[in-house]
Amino acid sequence: MLRFLPVFVPAAVLLIGCGGPPVDLVPVRGTVTFEDGTVPQGAVAKVYFEPVRDGPQAIRKVASGDIRPDGSFELMTRRPGDGVIPGKYKVLFAGEQTYGGRESVLPARYSSVEETPFEVTVEPRRNPPFDFELVAQN
Repeated sequence: MLRFLPVFVPAAVLLIGCGGPPVDLVPVRGTVTFEDGTVPQGAVAKVYFEPVRDGPQAIRKVASGDIRPDGSFELMTRRPGDGVIPGKYKVLFAGEQTYGGRESVLPARYSSVEETPFEVTVEPRRNPPFDFELVAQN
């Protein structure tokens, strides 16, 4: 009986799982364009939903997604396409010319929680697409 213990305990942990209660994620999609209709492009082009500090959600996790060449995005929290925890978010954007580079294709205010002009609420049910229009740097 004891010889099965090393196999049984890890299997039980995998079946039971770990962590807190399950969190329902909702799909979030949208588009990002400049005011002239062009899409932010670079080696890195991402959108982030950063939970606001005084938001209603009990669990605060950043969601992110790549901005595709057509400007569309789909957010993930843990796995591609899994969605976002409902709540209030500041929306941030990153766009770099090269991987690991420091040459941004976007104004700095779009990557700052304090300066971004975008704040959204993700509802616990179906959400319309979130479409963002950015002002290009001069």
